Amino acid sequence: MTEANATPITAAQQSAILNAEVARLASQGWTVSSVSGGQGIVQRKKRIGWFWNTILVLITAGLWLVVVVIRVVNRKIETRIVTVDQFGTVRVS
Repeated sequence: MTEANATPITAAQQSAILNAEVARLASQGWTVSSVSGGQGIVQRKKRIGWFWNTILVLITAGLWLVVVVIRVVNRKIETRIVTVDQFGTVRVS
């Protein structure tokens, strides 16, 4: 459905769609930071590839563990902004 042919939805419907999308992301491991004003903000820490790090720790007799600890402590945070427009289109950016 294109926006030119779509009919606007009510604020209550827009809020319900937003809450459903934020709940879906929360069930996938995202943490909800805020939901207000037609947008929701969800965050999570970036994952660390444990398989190769474990192999490298074993091969280097534990020396690679220093790198792993630094990566765990300094993990970056991914942030996504969820918005719903007046036609009910969900955008996650």
